Amino acid sequence: MELIYWIVGAILVIAITISVFVMINNRKIQKRKNDIIKLFTNACKEKGIEDFKIEYVKKDTHDFYFEDEKNIYYIKVIYNFSNQEICINNAIKWQLRKLSDHNETMTFVEGIEPLMRLDLTSTNKKEHKLFIIYPNVTALLKVINECEMVFVYPDTEVYGSQVIPYKKLVENMDLLEL
Repeated sequence: MELIYWIVGAILVIAITISVFVMINNRKIQKRKNDIIKLFTNACKEKGIEDFKIEYVKKDTHDFYFEDEKNIYYIKVIYNFSNQEICINNAIKWQLRKLSDHNETMTFVEGIEPLMRLDLTSTNKKEHKLFIIYPNVTALLKVINECEMVFVYPDTEVYGSQVIPYKKLVENMDLLEL
């Protein structure tokens, strides 16, 4: 009989631990979404834009959609919690690298291709493809050829898109063309 109490107790502890973990994870996910929405909302307030729409859409191509009178942004968030370096090898192959890691395995950023291949429709609004590195990146590099790389800055055009760390956007909302 004692064994049954131990088993039931262990199951309860495991269930409570999993529930707490799920709740914490859901809050973190919601915070990330709110951070991006707040960023665009604050940028619009700062520039006096009242008529705009920012929403979390989570499509294959992009995570957020922003629209105001003049602009449309398709926004993909690249999560980089370990603050790794990102090297843009080509339009669809972005490599994550740790500066101190001498490991030979290559890790690539997932989900880049759909937004890069998105055909922007010709409208009366300027359309932007924006990749936000959340929360930050150690270094952002773009391969030019086999032996040359350049740093990517917020105003650097990367295969028809912009790549900007979230931290830089918070510090300077003028990086958004609103």
